[in-house]
Amino acid sequence: MRNLTTMSNNRFLAIVAFALCGLQLMLPTLAVAHQQKAAITTILFNSRTQNIEVMHRFVMHDAEHAVKRLFDGEADIYKSKQTQQQFMQYVVDRFGIADQAGQGIELKQVGFEVDGKHMWVYQEAAQPSNLTSISVAHNALRDLWPTQTNTVNVEGNGPIKTLTFTANDSVQSVAFD
Repeated sequence: MRNLTTMSNNRFLAIVAFALCGLQLMLPTLAVAHQQKAAITTILFNSRTQNIEVMHRFVMHDAEHAVKRLFDGEADIYKSKQTQQQFMQYVVDRFGIADQAGQGIELKQVGFEVDGKHMWVYQEAAQPSNLTSISVAHNALRDLWPTQTNTVNVEGNGPIKTLTFTANDSVQSVAFD
């Protein structure tokens, strides 16, 4: 009887050890998945208004961590309009577009909003005539996190085109048909 109990205890300990090893292997994966930082921006050529409309979408969780590092450890992007305004200015300062001659297209701040799990920042500009291509720079949050990925979709001027900014990408271009 004693051998059976010892054997059962040994088997139980082996199962627990196996389960702990499995959990230990999964934890780094879960931590890395949480650290994947990403933002999506849409540049829309609106044929109705003849404006270029820019809509930046950031995950609130990422924006929350960013403002604490950028502005103040006590910054609260969920409740403070001032912090939201500061974050908008931060994004605007790190995003730009230029025409085919390299002339910057001046984007005006339209505003920002918190929408559930996302922070939105809006900009716009009048569409220049005879625009054949644009160059885009999008460095928001990339100065904080090397793994930050900023995806830019360009819509409304031919087929949708996508630019992806990672690592050391600085400026990318899109030509229009």
